[in-house]
Amino acid sequence: MHIHDRLNQLILDELTIDDMSIKMVRDDIFPFVGGGSKARKAIYYERFIKEHGYDAVVTCGGAQSNHNRAIALMAARNGWKCHLCIQADSERFFGENGNALLDRLSGAECELIKPEDTAVAMDKAMNQFKNDGFNPYYIHGGGHDLPGGIAFVDAIKLLKKECNKIGYKPDYIFHASGTGSTQAGILVGLDQVGWGDVRVVGISIARQLERGRQVIADFANSLAHHYNMSVRYDEKVVFCTDYLYGGYEQYPQEMPLFLEDITKKSGLVFDTTYSGKALYGMCDYIDKNSLQDSNILFWHTGGIMNIMK
Repeated sequence: MHIHDRLNQLILDELTIDDMSIKMVRDDIFPFVGGGSKARKAIYYERFIKEHGYDAVVTCGGAQSNHNRAIALMAARNGWKCHLCIQADSERFFGENGNALLDRLSGAECELIKPEDTAVAMDKAMNQFKNDGFNPYYIHGGGHDLPGGIAFVDAIKLLKKECNKIGYKPDYIFHASGTGSTQAGILVGLDQVGWGDVRVVGISIARQLERGRQVIADFANSLAHHYNMSVRYDEKVVFCTDYLYGGYEQYPQEMPLFLEDITKKSGLVFDTTYSGKALYGMCDYIDKNSLQDSNILFWHTGGIMNIMK
Protein backbone atom coordinates (compact mmCIF):
# COMPACT_ATOMS: atom_id res chain seq x y z
CA MET A 1 0.00 0.00 0.00
CA HIS A 2 1.31 3.45 -0.93
CA ILE A 3 1.68 5.60 2.16
CA HIS A 4 -0.84 8.20 1.00
CA ASP A 5 -3.48 5.51 0.41
CA ARG A 6 -3.76 5.64 4.19
CA LEU A 7 -5.40 9.03 3.81
CA ASN A 8 -8.50 7.05 2.92
CA GLN A 9 -8.43 4.84 6.02
CA LEU A 10 -10.83 5.10 8.92
CA ILE A 11 -11.68 2.16 11.17
CA LEU A 12 -15.07 2.22 12.90
CA ASP A 13 -15.34 -0.04 15.93
CA GLU A 14 -17.68 -0.54 18.88
CA LEU A 15 -17.25 -0.44 22.64
CA THR A 16 -19.76 -1.44 25.31
CA ILE A 17 -19.69 0.36 28.67
CA ASP A 18 -22.34 -0.38 31.30
CA ASP A 19 -24.58 -1.99 28.67
CA MET A 20 -24.34 1.09 26.46
CA SER A 21 -23.03 0.54 22.93
CA ILE A 22 -20.67 3.28 21.76
CA LYS A 23 -19.30 3.60 18.24
CA MET A 24 -15.61 4.41 18.13
CA VAL A 25 -13.13 5.71 15.54
CA ARG A 26 -9.88 3.78 16.00
CA ASP A 27 -7.20 6.36 15.24
CA ASP A 28 -5.18 4.67 18.00
CA ILE A 29 -4.24 2.07 15.36
CA PHE A 30 -3.83 4.48 12.45
CA PRO A 31 -1.03 2.86 10.39
CA PHE A 32 1.67 5.55 10.29
CA VAL A 33 4.59 6.69 12.51
CA GLY A 34 3.28 5.29 15.79
CA GLY A 35 -0.46 5.80 15.32
CA GLY A 36 -2.97 8.20 16.80
CA SER A 37 -4.53 11.40 15.55
CA LYS A 38 -1.08 12.96 15.22
CA ALA A 39 -0.13 10.25 12.74
CA ARG A 40 -3.21 11.11 10.67
CA LYS A 41 -2.10 14.74 10.67
CA ALA A 42 1.52 13.81 9.91
CA ILE A 43 0.59 12.34 6.53
CA TYR A 44 -0.98 15.66 5.59
CA TYR A 45 2.12 17.51 6.76
CA GLU A 46 4.29 15.13 4.76
CA ARG A 47 2.32 15.81 1.59
CA PHE A 48 2.30 19.58 2.20
CA ILE A 49 6.04 19.70 2.87
CA LYS A 50 6.83 17.76 -0.29
CA GLU A 51 4.53 19.90 -2.43
CA HIS A 52 6.15 23.12 -1.19
CA GLY A 53 9.77 22.01 -1.31
CA TYR A 54 10.66 22.17 2.37
CA ASP A 55 13.50 20.00 3.67
CA ALA A 56 13.49 20.66 7.42
CA VAL A 57 10.89 21.10 10.18
CA VAL A 58 10.73 22.81 13.55
CA THR A 59 8.02 22.02 16.10
CA CYS A 60 7.36 21.75 19.83
CA GLY A 61 5.66 19.77 22.57
CA GLY A 62 6.12 18.14 25.95
CA ALA A 63 8.29 15.19 26.92
CA GLN A 64 5.55 12.75 25.92
CA SER A 65 4.16 14.70 22.98
CA ASN A 66 2.49 12.44 20.42
CA HIS A 67 2.78 15.30 17.94
CA ASN A 68 6.57 15.59 18.36
CA ARG A 69 6.97 11.83 17.90
CA ALA A 70 4.84 11.74 14.76
CA ILE A 71 6.62 14.70 13.15
CA ALA A 72 10.09 13.43 14.11
CA LEU A 73 9.46 9.99 12.61
CA MET A 74 7.79 11.49 9.55
CA ALA A 75 10.87 13.66 9.00
CA ALA A 76 13.21 10.71 9.51
CA ARG A 77 11.45 8.58 6.87
CA ASN A 78 11.93 11.42 4.36
CA GLY A 79 15.49 12.33 5.28
CA TRP A 80 14.48 15.80 6.46
CA LYS A 81 16.12 17.71 9.29
CA CYS A 82 13.94 18.00 12.38
CA HIS A 83 14.32 20.24 15.44
CA LEU A 84 12.09 19.53 18.44
CA CYS A 85 11.67 22.18 21.12
CA ILE A 86 10.77 19.94 24.05
CA GLN A 87 9.16 21.49 27.09
CA ALA A 88 10.81 19.29 29.72
CA ASP A 89 13.93 18.89 31.84
CA SER A 90 16.70 16.42 31.01
CA GLU A 91 15.87 14.07 33.90
CA ARG A 92 12.42 13.44 32.57
CA PHE A 93 13.15 13.47 28.83
CA PHE A 94 16.12 11.10 29.02
CA GLY A 95 14.62 9.00 31.82
CA GLU A 96 11.33 8.11 30.15
CA ASN A 97 10.45 5.79 27.28
CA GLY A 98 7.30 6.06 25.13
CA ASN A 99 7.27 9.11 22.89
CA ALA A 100 10.43 10.52 24.49
CA LEU A 101 12.37 7.39 23.51
CA LEU A 102 11.10 7.58 19.92
CA ASP A 103 12.09 11.25 19.75
CA ARG A 104 15.60 10.30 20.77
CA LEU A 105 15.79 7.41 18.32
CA SER A 106 14.45 9.46 15.41
CA GLY A 107 17.64 11.46 14.97
CA ALA A 108 15.82 14.75 15.56
CA GLU A 109 17.62 17.60 17.29
CA CYS A 110 16.03 17.60 20.75
CA GLU A 111 16.32 20.94 22.52
CA LEU A 112 15.05 21.00 26.10
CA ILE A 113 13.36 24.28 26.99
CA LYS A 114 10.98 25.94 29.43
CA PRO A 115 7.41 26.33 28.08
CA GLU A 116 7.62 30.12 28.21
CA ASP A 117 10.69 30.03 25.93
CA THR A 118 8.98 28.07 23.15
CA ALA A 119 8.43 30.87 20.63
CA VAL A 120 11.98 32.22 20.96
CA ALA A 121 13.51 28.72 20.72
CA MET A 122 11.50 27.83 17.61
CA ASP A 123 12.38 31.08 15.87
CA LYS A 124 16.04 30.53 16.67
CA ALA A 125 15.93 26.98 15.25
CA MET A 126 14.21 28.24 12.08
CA ASN A 127 16.91 30.88 11.59
CA GLN A 128 19.68 28.36 12.17
CA PHE A 129 18.28 26.00 9.52
CA LYS A 130 18.04 28.90 7.06
CA ASN A 131 21.61 29.95 7.80
CA ASP A 132 22.71 26.36 7.17
CA GLY A 133 21.08 26.39 3.72
CA PHE A 134 17.84 24.52 4.51
CA ASN A 135 14.26 25.51 3.73
CA PRO A 136 12.48 24.83 7.06
CA TYR A 137 8.75 24.63 7.78
CA TYR A 138 7.39 25.89 11.10
CA ILE A 139 4.83 23.48 12.60
CA HIS A 140 2.79 24.74 15.53
CA GLY A 141 2.45 22.43 18.52
CA GLY A 142 -0.24 19.78 18.23
CA GLY A 143 -0.54 20.23 14.47
CA HIS A 144 -2.38 23.53 14.75
CA ASP A 145 -1.87 24.45 11.10
CA LEU A 146 -3.89 24.13 7.93
CA PRO A 147 -2.63 20.60 7.08
CA GLY A 148 -3.60 19.38 10.56
CA GLY A 149 -7.09 20.83 10.30
CA ILE A 150 -7.68 19.54 6.78
CA ALA A 151 -6.74 16.06 7.98
CA PHE A 152 -9.83 15.98 10.19
CA VAL A 153 -12.16 17.64 7.71
CA ASP A 154 -11.28 14.75 5.40
CA ALA A 155 -11.57 12.24 8.27
CA ILE A 156 -15.19 13.30 8.80
CA LYS A 157 -15.89 12.65 5.13
CA LEU A 158 -14.51 9.14 5.62
CA LEU A 159 -16.61 8.72 8.76
CA LYS A 160 -19.74 9.70 6.86
CA LYS A 161 -19.03 7.03 4.22
CA GLU A 162 -18.51 4.35 6.87
CA CYS A 163 -21.64 5.37 8.75
CA ASN A 164 -23.70 5.35 5.56
CA LYS A 165 -22.75 1.70 5.06
CA ILE A 166 -24.39 0.71 8.34
CA GLY A 167 -27.20 3.27 8.44
CA TYR A 168 -25.79 5.12 11.43
CA LYS A 169 -25.51 8.78 12.37
CA PRO A 170 -24.07 9.99 15.68
CA ASP A 171 -25.90 12.45 17.87
CA TYR A 172 -22.71 13.24 19.78
CA ILE A 173 -19.00 12.95 19.00
CA PHE A 174 -16.64 12.99 22.00
CA HIS A 175 -12.86 13.28 21.85
CA ALA A 176 -9.81 14.51 23.74
CA SER A 177 -9.33 18.19 22.91
CA GLY A 178 -5.91 19.78 23.27
CA THR A 179 -4.57 22.48 20.95
CA GLY A 180 -7.90 22.54 19.10
CA SER A 181 -7.13 21.65 15.47
CA THR A 182 -8.78 18.23 15.77
CA GLN A 183 -12.03 19.62 17.14
CA ALA A 184 -12.03 22.46 14.61
CA GLY A 185 -11.51 20.02 11.74
CA ILE A 186 -14.33 17.79 12.99
CA LEU A 187 -16.72 20.75 13.25
CA VAL A 188 -15.97 22.03 9.75
CA GLY A 189 -16.08 18.52 8.32
CA LEU A 190 -19.53 17.89 9.82
CA ASP A 191 -20.92 20.99 8.14
CA GLN A 192 -19.38 19.92 4.85
CA VAL A 193 -21.11 16.53 4.90
CA GLY A 194 -24.46 17.92 6.03
CA TRP A 195 -24.15 16.79 9.64
CA GLY A 196 -23.98 20.23 11.21
CA ASP A 197 -26.52 19.17 13.83
CA VAL A 198 -24.16 16.59 15.34
CA ARG A 199 -22.95 17.79 18.74
CA VAL A 200 -19.16 17.72 19.16
CA VAL A 201 -17.95 17.63 22.77
CA GLY A 202 -14.24 18.22 23.23
CA ILE A 203 -13.03 17.02 26.63
CA SER A 204 -10.19 19.36 27.58
CA ILE A 205 -6.97 17.62 28.57
CA ALA A 206 -5.17 20.81 29.62
CA ARG A 207 -6.62 24.17 28.68
CA GLN A 208 -9.06 26.31 30.61
CA LEU A 209 -12.48 27.11 29.17
CA GLU A 210 -12.24 30.56 27.60
CA ARG A 211 -8.86 30.21 25.91
CA GLY A 212 -9.53 26.65 24.79
CA ARG A 213 -12.91 27.47 23.28
CA GLN A 214 -11.67 30.63 21.55
CA VAL A 215 -8.67 28.92 19.95
CA ILE A 216 -10.91 26.19 18.52
CA ALA A 217 -13.45 28.72 17.20
CA ASP A 218 -10.73 30.87 15.61
CA PHE A 219 -9.14 27.89 13.88
CA ALA A 220 -12.51 26.52 12.72
CA ASN A 221 -13.32 29.93 11.25
CA SER A 222 -9.98 29.93 9.42
CA LEU A 223 -10.66 26.44 8.07
CA ALA A 224 -14.12 27.49 6.93
CA HIS A 225 -12.58 30.45 5.11
CA HIS A 226 -10.14 28.06 3.40
CA TYR A 227 -13.13 26.10 2.06
CA ASN A 228 -15.07 29.27 1.16
CA MET A 229 -17.74 28.42 3.73
CA SER A 230 -19.84 31.17 5.30
CA VAL A 231 -20.29 29.33 8.62
CA ARG A 232 -18.99 30.92 11.83
CA TYR A 233 -18.05 28.76 14.83
CA ASP A 234 -17.79 31.30 17.63
CA GLU A 235 -20.96 29.96 19.30
CA LYS A 236 -20.72 26.33 18.15
CA VAL A 237 -17.76 25.07 20.19
CA VAL A 238 -18.51 22.78 23.15
CA PHE A 239 -15.28 22.61 25.15
CA CYS A 240 -15.74 20.75 28.42
CA THR A 241 -13.29 21.56 31.21
CA ASP A 242 -15.05 19.59 33.96
CA TYR A 243 -12.44 16.82 33.82
CA LEU A 244 -9.15 18.70 33.95
CA TYR A 245 -8.34 17.48 37.48
CA GLY A 246 -5.65 20.12 37.80
CA GLY A 247 -4.38 20.23 34.23
CA TYR A 248 -2.19 18.38 31.76
CA GLU A 249 -1.28 14.81 32.78
CA GLN A 250 -3.38 15.14 35.95
CA TYR A 251 -6.15 12.67 36.77
CA PRO A 252 -8.12 11.28 39.74
CA GLN A 253 -6.88 8.12 41.45
CA GLU A 254 -9.89 6.10 40.27
CA MET A 255 -9.24 6.78 36.57
CA PRO A 256 -6.49 4.15 36.04
CA LEU A 257 -8.71 1.49 37.62
CA PHE A 258 -11.60 2.51 35.36
CA LEU A 259 -9.38 2.30 32.26
CA GLU A 260 -7.84 -1.01 33.32
CA ASP A 261 -11.33 -2.46 33.65
CA ILE A 262 -12.18 -1.25 30.13
CA THR A 263 -9.02 -2.89 28.77
CA LYS A 264 -9.76 -6.21 30.49
CA LYS A 265 -13.27 -6.28 29.04
CA SER A 266 -12.53 -4.98 25.54
CA GLY A 267 -8.82 -5.36 24.75
CA LEU A 268 -8.72 -1.63 23.99
CA VAL A 269 -6.06 0.58 25.56
CA PHE A 270 -6.50 4.13 26.82
CA ASP A 271 -4.00 6.45 28.51
CA THR A 272 -4.67 8.83 31.38
CA THR A 273 -3.36 11.94 29.57
CA TYR A 274 -5.43 11.98 26.38
CA SER A 275 -7.90 9.33 25.21
CA GLY A 276 -8.52 7.82 28.64
CA LYS A 277 -9.17 11.21 30.20
CA ALA A 278 -11.68 11.93 27.45
CA LEU A 279 -13.34 8.51 27.77
CA TYR A 280 -13.63 8.89 31.54
CA GLY A 281 -15.08 12.37 31.13
CA MET A 282 -17.46 11.23 28.40
CA CYS A 283 -18.97 8.50 30.57
CA ASP A 284 -19.65 10.97 33.36
CA TYR A 285 -21.00 13.53 30.88
CA ILE A 286 -23.41 10.94 29.47
CA ASP A 287 -24.70 10.10 32.95
CA LYS A 288 -25.08 13.72 34.05
CA ASN A 289 -26.91 14.71 30.86
CA SER A 290 -29.00 11.50 30.50
CA LEU A 291 -27.66 10.70 27.03
CA GLN A 292 -27.92 6.91 27.33
CA ASP A 293 -30.46 6.75 24.50
CA SER A 294 -28.35 8.90 22.16
CA ASN A 295 -26.06 7.68 19.41
CA ILE A 296 -22.63 8.27 20.93
CA LEU A 297 -19.37 8.15 18.96
CA PHE A 298 -15.98 8.34 20.68
CA TRP A 299 -12.95 9.34 18.61
CA HIS A 300 -10.02 7.38 20.01
CA THR A 301 -7.14 9.73 19.23
CA GLY A 302 -4.44 7.35 20.52
CA GLY A 303 -2.06 7.55 23.44
CA ILE A 304 -0.56 4.07 23.81
CA MET A 305 2.95 5.58 23.76
CA ASN A 306 1.99 7.58 26.83
CA ILE A 307 1.23 4.33 28.66
CA MET A 308 4.62 2.94 27.63
CA LYS A 309 6.60 5.82 29.13
